[in-house]
Amino acid sequence: MQIYVIEDHDVPLAKFSVWYRVGSIDETEGITGISHMLEHSMFLGTETLEKDQIHKLVKKVGGITNAGTYYDFTMYYEEVPSAKLELAIALEADRMRNLNFTKESFQNERSVVRQERRRRIENNFFRSALEEIQAKAFKDSGLHHQIIGWGEDIDNFTREKAMNYYKEYYAPNNAVAIVAGDVDPDNVHKLVKKYFGDYKEEKVTRRKQKELQQKEERFIEIEKVTRLPVLAMLYKVPGGNHPDFPVITALMDILVNNPNSRVKDKLKREKRLIMQAGGMPLNLRIPGYCMLFAIPMSEKNMDKVKDGIDKEISKIIKNGVKDKELRRIKKSTMKEMIFMQKDKTNFTRVIAGNVIRFDNPNLYKRNLEIIKNLTSEDIQRIAKKYFSKNNRTVGYVVPKKNEKKNNK
Repeated sequence: MQIYVIEDHDVPLAKFSVWYRVGSIDETEGITGISHMLEHSMFLGTETLEKDQIHKLVKKVGGITNAGTYYDFTMYYEEVPSAKLELAIALEADRMRNLNFTKESFQNERSVVRQERRRRIENNFFRSALEEIQAKAFKDSGLHHQIIGWGEDIDNFTREKAMNYYKEYYAPNNAVAIVAGDVDPDNVHKLVKKYFGDYKEEKVTRRKQKELQQKEERFIEIEKVTRLPVLAMLYKVPGGNHPDFPVITALMDILVNNPNSRVKDKLKREKRLIMQAGGMPLNLRIPGYCMLFAIPMSEKNMDKVKDGIDKEISKIIKNGVKDKELRRIKKSTMKEMIFMQKDKTNFTRVIAGNVIRFDNPNLYKRNLEIIKNLTSEDIQRIAKKYFSKNNRTVGYVVPKKNEKKNNK
């Protein structure tokens, strides 16, 4: 198991986190959402601890504990007074290999997860629409489904399925430990060796990601209970360690994410066709997507908004970008990087993400160099390479017909 220590002696606190190289993209059809279900199950007890006792023990010393599941990792952490670091390490070591819970407690937690899906996905018009758009865009990779999984799969989860998944992926050779705060590295190493040192490696089998190259635009129109339409376009992009990835992020800044970005200037302020727009590239260990979205003023403007965004992309491909746009990106990136390193929580997240995905804690430094040397030609190349119609899935999220009648 790899261990990283980030010292910060300003406050007598320590945060111990364990990151596992497993998330929803590793799931096969039939057990979608099992990574997230297992995250919940990790609080149901071990061979020595009862249900929720982890929460109670951490809270008793004045700390907090939580967890999270993403497409390509699952993470658990305790933030405690630095004098209680050993407790946090002991707890995570215990549940890495000694998870144990009853069939009844698992079924109860499964009901909690099912309700969470209803609340977060099914009752959220945009997230439920994105689920359909993403499934349309990705046929064979783990991105065909959302992190929480399909409802019918959740309904069919069993204790045995969760435990089998746990035994395969929750092993020291598939984990990274990050310790940040008021700690001594030598003591951290000593404690981690004490509690994790006897654990054996496990053979980890990953799902093969075999998404075929997209050759034509895909389109889906989805009716939802909403007053506002949304245009969402998913462009397929490489994994987060590809040298093109930071340039894609820069392009999104120029195109939609900055207050003075091109799409907002043209379609929001000048033509008044949209209320908002943005872009988000997924940073994953497998090829993913960059979502470019806009909220039109009216459903009647959907085609105009899509065409307007396409025109701005075409302009960049043809003419490149201005020097002031490049200077703004470089300045904002430098500023963001400085503040990121001062904020130990964000810095830990960046380091952990780069290690767990790419085994490269210094990837952020390489990305910074790419942005420092960024040229207009780089932006043009990326726009042409990835942001073509044949490489995207377009989703129109529109108000349900009966809803539109009721609102008249």
